[in-house]
Amino acid sequence: MVDQAELVRVFADYARTLRDGYEVGDVLYRLTDQVVAALDIDGAGVSLGEHGELQFVSASDAQVVRIEDHQTEVGDGPCHEAYASGDVVTSADLTAETRWPRFTPVALQQGWCAVAGVPLYAAGRPLGALDLYRRGPQEWPADRVEAAGVLADMAASYILNAQTIVERDTVREQLQHALDSRVVIEQAKGKLAERHGLDAATAFERLRGAARSRRERIHDAARAVVNGHLDC
Repeated sequence: MVDQAELVRVFADYARTLRDGYEVGDVLYRLTDQVVAALDIDGAGVSLGEHGELQFVSASDAQVVRIEDHQTEVGDGPCHEAYASGDVVTSADLTAETRWPRFTPVALQQGWCAVAGVPLYAAGRPLGALDLYRRGPQEWPADRVEAAGVLADMAASYILNAQTIVERDTVREQLQHALDSRVVIEQAKGKLAERHGLDAATAFERLRGAARSRRERIHDAARAVVNGHLDC
């Protein structure tokens, strides 16, 4: 079921963000949280295309990080198919799925059962894909798929509009900045994991929690960890 009130809040936040300025990577992190609430799903992730290949950028939680990282590693899954085809790709029950032999067993092992991939398009070209996850088998009704498409268009608009905020930058440079932000986040995860004896997923959760409690962008919290100014 689509939460119409939550969708309205997402659109209002979108309008404020466009007005006030933003970093692409940071708004995509926020968008994955909003997608989960608005569409009543269990997880969401965004990947962006770079030189024809997808790179994972943002996720709603650590468990989505694991499966998105796996998709990037094996180059297989709904995100990749949506990006390559330009079409929405859905699976109501991965236990009966045969399209993604390298993705599906790991997704099921990690507790994901229903998935969808929604392409991100802007200016007539593919930018990436939005992934949606459910823990139990469930059809993807038309209203949910339509709402996911609208949210994917929002994400694409964030990326496209970035070039008008700083006119000298191109969309490619904005995408690269988002990917660079991910590198800093990975560095911070590694430091936290080594310092506290954590696995990567738990380190990611700590980093996200610190960013939220400090009311700052996750990239800034990650940079503080890397520079030795924050421990969490």
